[in-house]
Amino acid sequence: MGFFITKFVAAGTGEAGGWEQGTKTNREVVALSDALKPKYKAFADAYLSNGGNAYRAALTAGYSENFAKAKSYQLIDREDIQDYLAQRRKQMARRAVSPERVLLELAAIGFANATEVAKIEGGEIVLADTEEVSADTRKAIVGIKQGQSGIEIKMADKLKALELMGKNLGMFREKVDVAQAPDTSMLDSILQQLEE
Repeated sequence: MGFFITKFVAAGTGEAGGWEQGTKTNREVVALSDALKPKYKAFADAYLSNGGNAYRAALTAGYSENFAKAKSYQLIDREDIQDYLAQRRKQMARRAVSPERVLLELAAIGFANATEVAKIEGGEIVLADTEEVSADTRKAIVGIKQGQSGIEIKMADKLKALELMGKNLGMFREKVDVAQAPDTSMLDSILQQLEE
């Protein structure tokens, strides 16, 4: 897949947001964007940015309140708008989730230092101010709540994060029992049929 330079449109604004290195999907979004009427495009971008509320998206795009109440759902059903939304979602997903970002999040969890969050001082548990906790350690905090026994801090599964990272990086090899010969009867049957 080749790269090229393309413009992108900031979601919900309809204004060019800058330049970026893109992929074929970006080119398709620009082509679909150019093919849509400006009001349809504004509606679709608003729909994506507001979490999927067609009524509010229609109002944001400049449609009347009467139209938005009665017919905004018809805009969502339009094939050209659906195509544009599908391509924008793919583009947004590629930006939001990348293998590098996933590994960085797993590393933050795997290497989080729980003693940044809570320490034992003089036999008492002392909690740190969350602003004093590093950003990576904060990523490993799943929840903080007031429980019956006091404040409960739930951390993400450190061992699971390290295991997933290690597997992704090829650090672990699974053992395969080769003492028992695999059943190749189905493969032999297929090969025999192909030879006939």
